[in-house]
Amino acid sequence: MTGHGTRSRAAVATATLVSCALLLTGCGIKRTGVIDSGHAATVKISGGNKSNFLYFVSKDGDRLVPSPFSLAEGYRINPVVLLRLLFDGPRGRAAEVGLTTALPRLPAGQEEQLAVSPYTHEGTTVRVPFAVGDLSDLARMQIVCTIGTAVLTDTVSPVILRGSDTTLPAADCDRKR
Repeated sequence: MTGHGTRSRAAVATATLVSCALLLTGCGIKRTGVIDSGHAATVKISGGNKSNFLYFVSKDGDRLVPSPFSLAEGYRINPVVLLRLLFDGPRGRAAEVGLTTALPRLPAGQEEQLAVSPYTHEGTTVRVPFAVGDLSDLARMQIVCTIGTAVLTDTVSPVILRGSDTTLPAADCDRKR
């Protein structure tokens, strides 16, 4: 019986070694590097009459992210107040998840110089107390998207940005900039 038991153990050992070898070779599947798949999925958020949105910069610094600012049913916040909140930067949950701002801080005592005109067929004009010509695209889009979605319910309005140096042409909200 010694010969039969030895052959069985040898067969089991050989099968185990072959199985391990196959596992280690990966069955011919070659290794690949990390594949960049881009950002996580995004969703469209309706402006609705229950919320306004403050648009902040993603923690990667490459796109805008809407941050809801809700009021009681049927109420909307004044666009100038919304603009002041935008210039204060992200707070609460928006700050916790790493959102930032590309906008400069408002000079002390100049909050009262912020203005948002009523909507016309050309758009809405936002007046700020600093130069706008050198603002980054993301900083301009933060203002354009926040005010452009707040002026009319369920509509994105063009926004004209007027600063101490120049008036920029009307722009529509493009969150990819």
